[in-house]
Amino acid sequence: MTPADRAAAQAALDEGRGVYSRLDQIRGPEDAAADILDLWGAAEAAMRAMLGGSTLSGQALVRELRQRGILNLEQANALATFWDARARVDDVGYKPTLTDVGYARLGYNELGRAISEASNAPAATSTAAATGAADASPFAPPAAAAGARPAAAPPAATGAPPRAAAAAPAPPAGERVGTPVVRRRSPLVLIVSILVLLAVLGAAAYFALGRSSYDRDMAAATDLMQSSRTEAARAAFSKIASEHPDRGDPHVFLARLARTDGDVNTARQELATAIRIEPGNERALREMGLLLLSQNDPELARRFLVRAVQADTTDHAAQGYLGCALLRQGRVEEGQRFIARAGSGSWSTCTAVPAAPTTAATAPPR
Repeated sequence: MTPADRAAAQAALDEGRGVYSRLDQIRGPEDAAADILDLWGAAEAAMRAMLGGSTLSGQALVRELRQRGILNLEQANALATFWDARARVDDVGYKPTLTDVGYARLGYNELGRAISEASNAPAATSTAAATGAADASPFAPPAAAAGARPAAAPPAATGAPPRAAAAAPAPPAGERVGTPVVRRRSPLVLIVSILVLLAVLGAAAYFALGRSSYDRDMAAATDLMQSSRTEAARAAFSKIASEHPDRGDPHVFLARLARTDGDVNTARQELATAIRIEPGNERALREMGLLLLSQNDPELARRFLVRAVQADTTDHAAQGYLGCALLRQGRVEEGQRFIARAGSGSWSTCTAVPAAPTTAATAPPR
């Protein structure tokens, strides 16, 4: 790799530093997927620059760098797992895990290390070529090690031994001349890898424990709502929403309680908050569709119900009420098809929209 290629690769990799820093933050799965895709884009641009320009991509690009000796085995493996994570999040239905985030961070770091190590390669290569000692024996004479030109052998008629040969000591018995020197891995790299692994494991444990507490609190609050203890349920869901600002379900249940009280404006605000926090939350999308349908806005209701069906293709309530929205728009054939697909339910007559469908109220929180 030439110095110009290395500089271009470093500049391309630096374009992803802002994305790399965001991976430490607690964000939704869609944002994490987008960050992993963007970070791979920066890494891929850097790898192409390392080759002086290339049309290769993905695993083929990593393999080419490995075959040319620009990446060592560890670096190539880290970038291969980074590519695997990027390939998984390319599926819109896949939600990236903390492991995927860890693979992305590790691959990015290893690529930065490869670019940094390559900065010394041209100088080392030119020195080896000038001295002719790229793979020299540790038993070479001082003159050869310093790059001195070996003395020419005297004429054979004199019978005198060559001067260089006389000066060079013989290697010990059984010792291989030219034994390659094994490079030791930098302790700093080991420390960084261990710290990254510990951070990923610690974050996974934190979220696992937080998830367990969240599920218990949501189940208790749902029990309060179903036993008609409305105020206690509202207080419980509000507390959960403040403790878990990255979850949309508490706001969905607060919206249901508001609709029960006839407070449509509060219900709509809570659902808008839930969708902002989790754009793919099928319960929030379905509830917003039902609310808009009850307000006689079938077109806007249809849009949210379509998104709800796309988020969860097994949600019969969303399919049934999507059929109702289509019927109200005069799209009779499409509406009847969705209602038939959903089966029997409160949406079958399309004469009213319940305040809180039973199937949705009893659904376990995510």
